Amino acid sequence: MILRSTGIALLIGFALGSGCGLGARPKVGTDPGQPEPPSAVVAGDVMSSRDRTRLEALAAERALEPSDGGYRVGPDDLLEIRIPDVVDVQGPWPRPGLGATGPAAVAAAPAVQGVRVNASGYVSLPLIGLVRAEGFTPTELEAEIARRLVEAGILRAPQVSVQIAEYRSRVVAVVGSVERPGLYPLTRPRATLSDLVWAAGGPTKEAGRVVEFVPVGGSTASGPGQTAPAGAPIRIDLEVLLHATADHAGRLTPPVRPGDVITVSPAGSVLVDGWVDKPGSYPVTRGLTLSGAIAAAGGNLFPADRHHATVKRVLGPGEEHSFTVDLEAIAEGRSPDLPITDGDVVRVPTATARLLPWGVWTVARDLVRVGGNVLLF
Repeated sequence: MILRSTGIALLIGFALGSGCGLGARPKVGTDPGQPEPPSAVVAGDVMSSRDRTRLEALAAERALEPSDGGYRVGPDDLLEIRIPDVVDVQGPWPRPGLGATGPAAVAAAPAVQGVRVNASGYVSLPLIGLVRAEGFTPTELEAEIARRLVEAGILRAPQVSVQIAEYRSRVVAVVGSVERPGLYPLTRPRATLSDLVWAAGGPTKEAGRVVEFVPVGGSTASGPGQTAPAGAPIRIDLEVLLHATADHAGRLTPPVRPGDVITVSPAGSVLVDGWVDKPGSYPVTRGLTLSGAIAAAGGNLFPADRHHATVKRVLGPGEEHSFTVDLEAIAEGRSPDLPITDGDVVRVPTATARLLPWGVWTVARDLVRVGGNVLLF
């Protein structure tokens, strides 16, 4: 019994000693070598100030571009072209301006259906040959084909219909945790990033808070005097993207271009450590908050310091931030709960003043348990 008490006392001493380390209060902010100041990051952000600057610069750049007036035909698109009054020549070709007179016979069937735009941007049509389609809207292409028919003397007033059966060239990829991942054509002028996410059915219930946006084109600004290489993703908060106010929508939801890639990341998991009942990794669900993650881990134990829980979050390559959160203020409604995202590390430290009563209670509990066992045998 003396050995047992001594061992328990040593454990309490070890807990007290380690508790000082566990109770250390990390400062809100970033590592000293990090380029952006601590004040640039707000607790709960899943988007770094660098990514926010890149997104706003991209939105401003694309806002100055003229509208393309809708979808413009490109290589590999499949077109349905109908010319109901086209002449199917059975004898000599009609002379310009004579239409279908003479020995020619008029066919009532439409002339062309299912024409694929070739790699050079042209379509091949009977009687008039190659017609450039790339860069035209369907309406503009109808006018161009009609002009060629009139110039060739085939029809005086052709009625041409052009519809796009398959969109292949001017598309944006929306993948990841959305209801209908795939390629989406830019049929609406100045469609924005959030428009494309909703076009894909919106995020699934397994979606997390992070959207990775890879804009097509050259480098984009990432800060004063800095540029980001082409192909570098911009990390965006999904909630900010989908619920941006009118004042911020233009800055945070830029127009998209053909070739952009939008990836809605899955929810992932959060690691809960420290003075909780069941430390470990737990899946993140949409809307999961810090208090919810701690509750999933069985709640905090008595020695926990609920005023200085910490959340460590990676906002991008080489960008790691730590936030200190007051769980008591959250429980009392004085502070908003902190949203949790994939990869977060939650740690509940110890309150040194609570370690001694916790140790005494643990010793008493163990003694009662040992005494009970002795009585049983």
